Amino acid sequence: MSEETAEEYTSKEENERQYALIDQLLSMHSSLRDRYERRAFWLNTVQIGASLFLSVFAFVPDDVIRSLDYDPAKGRYLLGVSAIVVLLISITEFRVDWKSVGSRHSEAARHLAELKAKYRKAFSEAAGEDREKNSRLAIDYDRLMALLPPIPEQYFIPLKASHRFKIYLSDRVSRNPKAPIWFLWLVLRLKGISSALKEEDG
Repeated sequence: MSEETAEEYTSKEENERQYALIDQLLSMHSSLRDRYERRAFWLNTVQIGASLFLSVFAFVPDDVIRSLDYDPAKGRYLLGVSAIVVLLISITEFRVDWKSVGSRHSEAARHLAELKAKYRKAFSEAAGEDREKNSRLAIDYDRLMALLPPIPEQYFIPLKASHRFKIYLSDRVSRNPKAPIWFLWLVLRLKGISSALKEEDG
């Protein structure tokens, strides 16, 4: 980024806006990381389970299956279904590549956490307006924003809402540490619904 462009980002207010966006993106990428890692885990678990079923029962003699009061023909049918499941999971795993997607969001969350810590340190050390320090932060901000993977459009609004709610809930927990979290969660949800209804009425 040029020095002329950097000058546009020298105010403390702009850095605070950037910090808020960093915090929001950190929550979003962390949520997406956990979501895709869970999907990859369960997909891989089902694949392993189906593969083990195939490996164990593929060479079981018919008389052993009959001794279990089970029709060998049905056993072969289940083996065929398991083979199809393994094939479909393998194709799905190749197409969606949830593990790699989760890794990209994990890397994004790590870089955002590092930049967030840098902003917090700069804010705590600042004694008033420091245009040079603000500009350096803005340059780091722009550099990282250009490298982050995009947030899928269908997830952006729900993730933003989740992040904002997390901030309010965290504040309530800090002010009411003895109250159950589920109760604070419920109170906030009810207040949110009431506030939204009042806006609609207005």
